[in-house]
Amino acid sequence: MRLGLRDIPPEILIAGASVAVMLLFSLLFSLPVVWPSGDRAAFVGVHYLYPLIGVALLGAATFVAGKRDVATSFLIALPCYVVILFAHFNIKLWIPHINPVMVDDFYWATDEMVRPLVDACMAMRTGLFGFISFSSNFYMISFMALFYVSFLYHAVKTPEHFRTLVVSVLLVQSLGALAYLVAPAIGPFLYEAGVDPTITTGQLSMLQFYENSVAQGPGWIAEHGSANFTVGLAAMPSLHAAGAFLFFLFAWRHGRILLPLYSIILFFILVTSIASRWHYVIDVPVGIALAWGCVWLAERMVGKAAPARTPSAAPLPATV
Repeated sequence: MRLGLRDIPPEILIAGASVAVMLLFSLLFSLPVVWPSGDRAAFVGVHYLYPLIGVALLGAATFVAGKRDVATSFLIALPCYVVILFAHFNIKLWIPHINPVMVDDFYWATDEMVRPLVDACMAMRTGLFGFISFSSNFYMISFMALFYVSFLYHAVKTPEHFRTLVVSVLLVQSLGALAYLVAPAIGPFLYEAGVDPTITTGQLSMLQFYENSVAQGPGWIAEHGSANFTVGLAAMPSLHAAGAFLFFLFAWRHGRILLPLYSIILFFILVTSIASRWHYVIDVPVGIALAWGCVWLAERMVGKAAPARTPSAAPLPATV
C-alpha cells in the first residue's frame, strides 16, 4: 500500500518539513548544523521541553486509563517537538547569513510613532506589575505555566481538541523560525535599554555573539554555536506573544475557566515583551496573527488526519 501525505501524522509531517528546510538552508548557504552543549540543552529543556515531558507522564496515565487517542498524541508530539526545536534554533542562529538585511531602523521608527504605548508598557511593568521582581524571571515562568496548564487541562477536559493544540504549538515553532527570515530584526534594545537590568545583560551578551557571527562568518557558529545554541536574536515576530495568545485562544474556545488567569498572564507577557525591549510594538500583533493562522491550519491538518468513520445505516440527527 502506498502512503500519501494525508496518511502521515501532521506532527511527523511538520517535524520532517522543519528538518528538511534546515538542511536545505545549511546546504545552500554552507551553514553548520550545531548541537546544543550540556548547559544549552538544559536551558532548552527547562523552557521548552519540560512542559511536554511533564505532560508525557500524563500520557502514560491516559494510555493506562484507556484514552488511547490522547496517549498517542503525547507519544508522537514529544519527539517531534524536540526535532522542531533543534531545527528552529539552528535557523535562528543562521538568520544574518540567510537574510543579512536587518529592518531594525524601520521597526524603531514605528515604535517612535507609538511612543506613548511603549512608555505605558514600561510604566505598567514597573508600576502595575512592580510587585513581581525582575530576578524572579516571571516572564519566562508564566510562559512555561501556560504550557503546563494548557496541555494538562485540554488532555483531561477536552481531549477532542488536544491534538489540535499540540499541532498548533508545533506549527508556531516551525513557521515562526521561517517568519524570522522575512524581515528580520535584532530588537529595540539596540536603541534603548529596557526596564529590567537582568535582561539587559543577557541582551548585550547575545548581541556580542551576533556581531561575532556576522564579522567572522559561519565558522564562528561552527566553533561557538553549541555553547550558544539558544542565543540567536530575532525580534520579528514575537513568538512569546504568539504562544501566549495561542493558549489564550484555546482557553477562550474550549476552557473558559482558564480565562481569568490566562488574561492576566497574556497581558503581562505582552507588556513585558515591549517594556524589556526584546520586542518592538509591531512584533506583537504579527506574532498574534501567526498564532491565529497556525490554529486555523492545525484545525484543518488534524481534521484531514482523523480516521475515516464507518457510515451509519441511518443519518445522524443534526446537532446544535
